[in-house]
Amino acid sequence: MRLALARIRHVAGIPSGLVAAAALTFYLLVNALTTWSAAMFGELGLWSTVVVAATVTAVLFARWQRRFAASLDPARVDQPGTAKLVSRRGVIVLVGLDSADPGTTFTRLLATANRLEYLALIATPQSEVRGVVPALLGPLMAVSGRTVAASRIRVWDQNEAEAMGDVEQSVTEAIEWMGRHGLHVSEMVVDVTKGRRSMAFGALIAADRADVEVQYLAADWHHLDNKPRPGTEGFSVVSERWESVGQDAARLDS
Repeated sequence: MRLALARIRHVAGIPSGLVAAAALTFYLLVNALTTWSAAMFGELGLWSTVVVAATVTAVLFARWQRRFAASLDPARVDQPGTAKLVSRRGVIVLVGLDSADPGTTFTRLLATANRLEYLALIATPQSEVRGVVPALLGPLMAVSGRTVAASRIRVWDQNEAEAMGDVEQSVTEAIEWMGRHGLHVSEMVVDVTKGRRSMAFGALIAADRADVEVQYLAADWHHLDNKPRPGTEGFSVVSERWESVGQDAARLDS
């Protein structure tokens, strides 16, 4: 029990004391309900309450399992995403300290996203101090030949690299911002190629909740040379949710 509470507190950010209090309250509520039904309607009332509670639980679990089992289908995990990136109108990018280094993935992203209209950068104060964001929006964007109006670029730069909740909130706000400008969730993508692992986890949670796909740039690995194979780089979608990009996109699990 202690280990389970610790995991919930660490992953979800919920204090273990709150989890224990909620579980105890739920137990007392169910106990009071069954006692009342037994007193009012006898054994039939007691078993009726149990059956109704079990049915509601089973329905809720089936809905949850249907959603997440579909998104974890091996046939839809790590699917090629470069073709989709060509048609994305909104891209949310996690910014790492090395995002502006030579050969960065940002230039490849800009060169691929031909219909890019809205760009959101999720950065940290450290990346701002190192001038990473100005480099991305200045020289690197100029080299790519891509132009995005300043009014359609937003930067969230107050995220702590190890604070998963910070990035989750920032990505959520970026998705909502693009949505207010008319973008369908199938026209957005969150790129987690760069940034700390905790940043990627926060971005995944926010994107999953909003039904936005997540991508990363990967390459085939040469196990003998212990390095990526040149020329094999391509964007992959972590878990494919949409058959196409656009307002008429169909859900794969519909």
